[in-house]
Amino acid sequence: MKELKLTIGSAEEGLGVLFRPYQALLLGHMWKINQEGRVGLTSGEAHKYLLNKPEKKSRASVIFFLNDLVDEKILEYEERTGKGGYHRIYYPTMTPEEFWAWLAKRIKETLVKASGISDLLNY
Repeated sequence: MKELKLTIGSAEEGLGVLFRPYQALLLGHMWKINQEGRVGLTSGEAHKYLLNKPEKKSRASVIFFLNDLVDEKILEYEERTGKGGYHRIYYPTMTPEEFWAWLAKRIKETLVKASGISDLLNY
């Protein structure tokens, strides 16, 4: 499994601290459409959402990003049959609040591991 590499950009805000502009916009959109209930998004729909935005990217870039989020368990997917074969329908696995808590825990664990001081885990 490929690990999503996150870089913290301290000059940015919100999801822009971690993601490229198109990625932050897309993840924010996923959460927004899922506020009232579980709503899936195909890679094609995700790509179309970005087409009229300055942050537009290729469909391949969108697919790679969505699959990276699946690998990190930030998103999940269901496969459905359709024209041309199987298609992935992506859904968030966590709310924005749960995401930020998950991220804080992951950063702490990474820093503790890098320090070599396992007693810091209880801090």
